Amino acid sequence: MPPALRAVMAMDTRRTTELIELRRPFVVKSRRGTLPSGHYVIEVHEERLEGLSYPPWRRSGMTIGLAGAEAREKLSLTPGELADLLSADAEP
Repeated sequence: MPPALRAVMAMDTRRTTELIELRRPFVVKSRRGTLPSGHYVIEVHEERLEGLSYPPWRRSGMTIGLAGAEAREKLSLTPGELADLLSADAEP
């Protein structure tokens, strides 16, 4: 892929991050075993869709990783899994 094309493609993507605290151990489908409670970074990757009268964005991926870890492991996550994690963590 030519370098110029890569630069154009990079301009049409975005990443948002959010820091969350999970107070209970949890499981995600993309990894075996239980992950510990703690602070985690959620990254949402989106790409811009062309050809519409407004600039829509489509989610192309979501990851979760331990906050503050130098070489942190990023695990794939679905929006449904994140909702379930937050809901389960909020239960008394």
